[in-house]
Amino acid sequence: MKQMIKSNPIPAILQWQIGKKLVTVINDSFFPASDDFFTNLPEGGVGTLLHDAFRPQPPVLTTNVFLIQSEDHPPILIDTGMGDKFAPSVNGRLLDALAFIGIQPDNIGIILLTHLHGDHFYGLVNAQGNKNFPNASVWISDTELAYWLDNENLNEQDRQNTADIRAALKSYEKLNAKDNEIVKGITPVPLPGHTPGQTGFLLHSEGEELLFCADVLNLPAIQTELPQVGFSTDVDYKLAVQTRIHILQDAANKRLLLAGPHFEFPCLYYVEKYQDRFRLIPKQWL
Repeated sequence: MKQMIKSNPIPAILQWQIGKKLVTVINDSFFPASDDFFTNLPEGGVGTLLHDAFRPQPPVLTTNVFLIQSEDHPPILIDTGMGDKFAPSVNGRLLDALAFIGIQPDNIGIILLTHLHGDHFYGLVNAQGNKNFPNASVWISDTELAYWLDNENLNEQDRQNTADIRAALKSYEKLNAKDNEIVKGITPVPLPGHTPGQTGFLLHSEGEELLFCADVLNLPAIQTELPQVGFSTDVDYKLAVQTRIHILQDAANKRLLLAGPHFEFPCLYYVEKYQDRFRLIPKQWL
């Protein structure tokens, strides 16, 4: 009997229990990069580093979205991925993944946005500009909003991003944090540099902690080895490097678990410091 191979594979998802909260990692999309995506590269580029790490050349960036479920709050998304703005060349699979695990878009109650680059908010709306998550309110830092919406010094590309932001956010209600907690067990953590208001989210439950660390690492295979390598969309390169080194060092010292939108699936890693570099150690899935 001839075996049938699916041309459209099931969504890449993995669920982790962190205390009493269920965290689902969803691999939303991926897209090829090049040396042009990075700044302050070493002489000769990063080809050897990628080769030694068994990673493709040119490098590939992955984009992940996180779903948090708990009895303490409605289902929460951290970022919404690529959506269908650039489909079919780059197509976000968040909605497919949610359907696969039985979550309807109108079940989502809160969306936390780490920052306002397109690969993190495009999935808020569909191609017609309608909300993908009709019952959700959105949390985004005031600093991040001000940079994109009240800034007269943006270049042409960033002004287009601002137009996309306004279109995506216009029909969503803004959620404000109370007593520094957005909901019980989730606290915003400023991570400035990549963008001025970039924010991570610290999840704590039953003595366990997980920091969703936004774009502190855009390509972990390079930036853990060479933290001084920047990303082309860094608003403040020097501050982005400082924030990256601080988070990696802090995670190594505290044995803090990290998850990032551009980490390699399934995304949950500890940090080991060796010499003047860092290494990500994947959490064992049980």
